[in-house]
Amino acid sequence: MLIGLSIAQFAIAEKLNIDFSAGMTAITGETGAGKSIALDALGLALGDRADSNVVRFGADKADIRAVFDITKLPHIKHWLKANDFDTEEDDEDCILRRIITSEGRSRAYINGQPVNLQTLKALGEQLVDIHSQHAHHQLLRREYHQTLLDAYADCQPLLTQVRQAFAEWQSVNKRITALQNQNNEAESRREYLQFQLEEFQQLGLKPGEYEELEQRHQLMANAEAFQAACQKALDVCRESDHGTILDQLRFCQHQLVKFSEHSSSIKEAYELLLNASIQVDEAANSLRHQLDHDNLDSSSLGEVESRMAAIMDLARKHRADPKQLHETQAHIEEELDSLDNSEAILEQLQAQAKSLQKNYQGVARQLTQIRETAANKLTLAIKQQLKALGMASCEFVPLLNTDSELPKPTGFEAVEFLVSTNPGQPPQGLHKIASGGELSRISLAIQVVTAKGSTIPTLVFDEVDVGIGGATAEVVGKLLRQLSHSAQIICVTHQAQVAAQADQHYTVAKQQHKGQTTTTVQYLNHDERVQEIARMVGGVSITETTLNHAAEMLSAPR
Repeated sequence: MLIGLSIAQFAIAEKLNIDFSAGMTAITGETGAGKSIALDALGLALGDRADSNVVRFGADKADIRAVFDITKLPHIKHWLKANDFDTEEDDEDCILRRIITSEGRSRAYINGQPVNLQTLKALGEQLVDIHSQHAHHQLLRREYHQTLLDAYADCQPLLTQVRQAFAEWQSVNKRITALQNQNNEAESRREYLQFQLEEFQQLGLKPGEYEELEQRHQLMANAEAFQAACQKALDVCRESDHGTILDQLRFCQHQLVKFSEHSSSIKEAYELLLNASIQVDEAANSLRHQLDHDNLDSSSLGEVESRMAAIMDLARKHRADPKQLHETQAHIEEELDSLDNSEAILEQLQAQAKSLQKNYQGVARQLTQIRETAANKLTLAIKQQLKALGMASCEFVPLLNTDSELPKPTGFEAVEFLVSTNPGQPPQGLHKIASGGELSRISLAIQVVTAKGSTIPTLVFDEVDVGIGGATAEVVGKLLRQLSHSAQIICVTHQAQVAAQADQHYTVAKQQHKGQTTTTVQYLNHDERVQEIARMVGGVSITETTLNHAAEMLSAPR
């Protein structure tokens, strides 16, 4: 749960530190005091997008930190460990931090480690769920109805299976379509590839042949100089009439051999000269073999160049390196083989698609059953809440438009919430409800009921009680308090009946100092709560009667 929120240089807040505890927390204040600043800052710490406008005028940056107690949240600890964030098994806190500069740049951190906004949001969505006063605008979108129903049904694991099964099925269907399109052009393509392959076969290129031709061409182009160099080296080594290297080495060996047994140095020198003689003799043999078997006939240079030109022509035709033409030929042969076997491959894919379709339909039907059961429970739960909110005659119908002939990644259903606010009138879409007050109460009932099934530890309600007052507001407060038994509740409200139900209470106010406006947040003790509740009930003029009424509201059984 959220245990601390630190805000610096954000909007009109210079510095705020708010501590939170379990149960229900109320945040109140006069209109325009900035009650939602704390929640806007929290949203940024959880990964909401921001711009430089959120930085307090004159400041370089806004700095926000949200501290969470994760002692009883093993899945959060597992997520942190799986994503390589430093955390020990006995760590109790997780810190989310967001910095926004006046230039509009943003930095995010988890436990001190820099992260991108997507990662911060992925963790934030598991820690806090914010229900705003504008949530009813989302309710006007039918796609959101299915999201709410699925959250209430707690069917996310099965929904993931449905998405995966659909993706696998569609992937194979795409391959089938591509292969069928390919088969339509297969004959002309096969003829073209066969023609290309025949060109390769006529050329008869051998592995490594072009590289050998390049070497041979280089030698043939310099044949005379090559032969002369070999002969000169051979003469010096062994075949000169004026003393060769081999003769001199042997002379030196003859001079030293009789003394090699008496001196280790002379023996070493003798052995080195003997080895040198052997190596020079081997070098001479190699040179003589090259000269005796030299077939660098310059007259065959044209044949080599002609062969290289033929290889280069084919390489240019296929836009390939001549040294890689064998790979090009292999690709052509593979594609031809694929075309020859395309019918068999198509049959295999079609059988696979049929199996995947059956798998998808199986998990999608399971999802349908879970949604139908959840829809019935949701109907009863919301009807009960609507009755408590003074709308007993309101009918709520979660319509499941199931069409197994139109499969989707989210299953067979298209969910839409229908409502009838007047007896005798057929249920219709939420967008057709004329009354803003009715829509607000319906939205609140849906939010409260769906939030009960949430696994998120902290639920925030930002002025969801707009347009509600009197006894209905008291019911709203009791609903939120009841919800606080299973989750931490933070509620920004302007209703005294709601604030009176809270376990802890903060008030927000504006202050003027040296021409600067600053927002402050103050924790209220019991007496201060009486004063604040009285202000919310009585307005500007607070009488003794108003104070007594406020005290009575706070002391009422909960």
